[in-house]
Amino acid sequence: MNIVIGAGIVGLFIGYRLLKKGEKVKIFDAKDLSIAASKASVGMLAPMIEAKPKESELLELMINSKKIWDNRYNKKEFKKIGLKKNSSLLIAENNDDMERLKFKRKFFNELGFNSEFLNKKQTEEIEPELNSNFLGSLFCENQNQVDPIKLRKFLISQINLLGGKIFNINSIKKIKIKKNLIELDKEKIQARKIIIACGAWSGELINRSFNVSFPIRPIKGISMLVDAGRELFKNNLWFRNIYVAQRDNNILSIGATEQERGFDKNIRMDEVYYLTKNIWESFIDLESMKLIDIKCGIRPGVIDGYPIIGTLDKISKNVICAFGHYRHGLLLAPITANIVSDYVLEKKIDKKTKFFSPQRFNL
Repeated sequence: MNIVIGAGIVGLFIGYRLLKKGEKVKIFDAKDLSIAASKASVGMLAPMIEAKPKESELLELMINSKKIWDNRYNKKEFKKIGLKKNSSLLIAENNDDMERLKFKRKFFNELGFNSEFLNKKQTEEIEPELNSNFLGSLFCENQNQVDPIKLRKFLISQINLLGGKIFNINSIKKIKIKKNLIELDKEKIQARKIIIACGAWSGELINRSFNVSFPIRPIKGISMLVDAGRELFKNNLWFRNIYVAQRDNNILSIGATEQERGFDKNIRMDEVYYLTKNIWESFIDLESMKLIDIKCGIRPGVIDGYPIIGTLDKISKNVICAFGHYRHGLLLAPITANIVSDYVLEKKIDKKTKFFSPQRFNL
């Protein structure tokens, strides 16, 4: 039996992958993990747009994970998760934005990724429902989206169909390991491998359990869901401070806030103001749209910007880390699940994959 701690998108994807490989899986979630990062995710699958200079290892990981997503577009079982094969527009609302996009395009060219500058008229032809106060855009093909809510429901249903079990317990304060037994919430469980995938809470859990510290911190984000009543945008939209994805059901998912407020799960007025003020002048008739929901999530940020995926050798090769994805959890979930599966099945791990292991912190 393999135990996954954490039922966010990464944890669920790992459980699903292991079950597909014929492994037995139990997933444990807790009430104190109820504001996972995926709860507030817009669901962008855009590795090139998310890319930053001097992060070549992370970019390669994101690109490879995007390829896994792309391979799922035509698979019958993945038809109902809101996986949209569309593209993205980076919008320039002023001259500073235009200069930023010029730098972005140069960076894209260096990476071998083609993007296209569109003037105001060309942008309006593609997205006529944008307000008129912008100068142009940068078109980025095949930088698309998935619906996190639909994806979560799908993964849970598949895990149940494949014989996996998901348990919701009051809290997960500490893990105790004795030989192949682990103790969670005073319950002893026989376990072959233990995968820790509870996002921003992973660092505290490992520290309390094994006295091992990771340089990980919680980054709070919120997003809002708005009913546009009709299809407004065919592409995902990226402004300077926010991004917007329209679902097939005409819902707009709007997000991108990043604040260091610990594990604060409350939605505060300044956060709502930040989102609304940044879209107010960009959309036509925004005031008539219906607010559906505002969601809060806590992202796990690692000091070096890379996720932590691999065995916690200092404690046991049977303890596997899968957290620290920051704002890339949805994008990186499939490849993280593949890597964790290789560790569980004790396959040979290549050097590029080992780059993301906990050992880089000399643990």
